[in-house]
Amino acid sequence: MTTGSDDLHVLLGAYVLGGLSDDDHRAYSEHLRSCTQCQAELGQVSGLPRLLDLAGPEGGLHLVKTPPGAPIPLMKEPDDERVSTLLTEVGKRRRRRRTLASVLGAAAAVALFAGGAWLGPSMLQASTPEPPTTHVTASAPGSAASVDVALVTRGWGTQLDLECSGLPANSPLTLWVVDNYGKEYAAASWRAGGSGYTKLTGATSVPTYEIKSVEVRTSMGKVVAAART
Repeated sequence: MTTGSDDLHVLLGAYVLGGLSDDDHRAYSEHLRSCTQCQAELGQVSGLPRLLDLAGPEGGLHLVKTPPGAPIPLMKEPDDERVSTLLTEVGKRRRRRRTLASVLGAAAAVALFAGGAWLGPSMLQASTPEPPTTHVTASAPGSAASVDVALVTRGWGTQLDLECSGLPANSPLTLWVVDNYGKEYAAASWRAGGSGYTKLTGATSVPTYEIKSVEVRTSMGKVVAAART
């Protein structure tokens, strides 16, 4: 016989049942010392000789109490065929276990992927810090307008979120930003509705720390609300 790893691997059944020659038994014993797969499979079928002993020479008939006078049934298979059947069944069970392990592994991978897809955006959102924001309320003497302004620091400048009430109805308005040097920049323009309530977002390239004040003016230049930042 050859003594390659695959050749030795298939000798497990004969090794367990004591059917190897002295040379083959010695070679397989050496193989077992280093082959973890064969060691694991040996543990699964090592009880076969004991089961065959319990079955007895008549195939286990002594384990069942036979009524007096009943005929003793004959074995349908010779001993060597019965051993071959047992070994075949062991092989089928090993293959079923390997298939189940593969299915479970695939299911675990899908679960991990799905969990990562669900947790990923949540973790990203939780780790993203809120940008610095400054809140001011703008008003003007003799004006009923009130404007809440949130100045949000952005990499490109400043985002201005406005919530206005009491504005002149149906009047075109402009939000102006005045920097520390007195320069003025239009950040948003809109027409107030009939209720005088407006909510909108404006933007300017002026950094938040350089904005000195914000003003809401009519198309005629009248200031209806102003606040220093």
